[in-house]
Amino acid sequence: MAGNLKKKKFCCFCGGNVGRKNAGDKERDYCTVCGTIFYENPLPVASSILVNEDREVLLVKRKNAPYKGMWCLPIGFAEVGEDVHDAALRELEEETGVKGEIIRLIDVDTVDNYFYGSLAIVTYEVKMTGGKICPGDDALDAKFFSILDHPKLAWSSNEKAIQLYLEYHKDSWAMIDSFKQLFPEVSGTGEDISARAKDQRVFLSDILIKIIDKDASVISSAWADEVRVGIPALKPHLHTLVDIHKDILKDIQVWLGSHGARVRFEKLIDVGKDMKEQNIPLPDVFTAMALGRKAIWVHVIKKNILGSPLGIYTTLELNNRIILFYDKVVHFISKGYFAD
Repeated sequence: MAGNLKKKKFCCFCGGNVGRKNAGDKERDYCTVCGTIFYENPLPVASSILVNEDREVLLVKRKNAPYKGMWCLPIGFAEVGEDVHDAALRELEEETGVKGEIIRLIDVDTVDNYFYGSLAIVTYEVKMTGGKICPGDDALDAKFFSILDHPKLAWSSNEKAIQLYLEYHKDSWAMIDSFKQLFPEVSGTGEDISARAKDQRVFLSDILIKIIDKDASVISSAWADEVRVGIPALKPHLHTLVDIHKDILKDIQVWLGSHGARVRFEKLIDVGKDMKEQNIPLPDVFTAMALGRKAIWVHVIKKNILGSPLGIYTTLELNNRIILFYDKVVHFISKGYFAD
């Protein structure tokens, strides 16, 4: 433990003998000549979690004590006057040959180590920006391991940080795994999402379009079942309404995919005229259109792609667009009912 470390004998300021006395809340070293109290703060240590698109974490095999021969995250002490995040990137490059960029802080942990004493280990998530994997002078090896099946790590703080990293990415990875059913080209970490979409709304719009296009018949069938049960007055007209609903699903793909692309809502005026001639009650049509919106989201939710922080704000925004779309549908159908 830290108690086995060498103790100060002389003051670094005046050369006087160092003794021990109670200072505030605990016993501390102090100079018996000039009275300087030595506050032993934890040494700052920086480490990095770098995970590739296959969800493998970059580890180094230690060349020196302590824990010689064991694997750990790229890790090392911050130099005097060096920011800890800069130290993390420097150690990453020195130990593995990889250049990186800080993404976020993952953990700060204080430990008492038998070799170094009290340490404050700061761990960052890092993205690779360049370089080539090559172990440095103080490493026996450097390579990627599955983040879910890696060797026992030398530092308990490394293990803790990886668990926090996994918890942080659990939802997004589950979402990405769902996305990959529709977009096989998406990587395991999802880093290419930003490259293929300007923002999250665009990407989620693509997902919705894919789902609606692929499962239009399923969505329409579920909608028809709900209309049949919930709006009995529309049962005699269900075949006509299903055809209209399928056309609406085609239009909504254009609406979501092209940011204001022209959807010919005016054609719905004639649809409204036909409905009026068939004595389809307009209030029931309003209700059926509301169930149409619901049918889309119920189906999307079943795909389990929205249960993450990514989806909350973005989904609300897209839902507002879908509501506006259906408001326009209802508006132009109503114009058909009231046309001369």
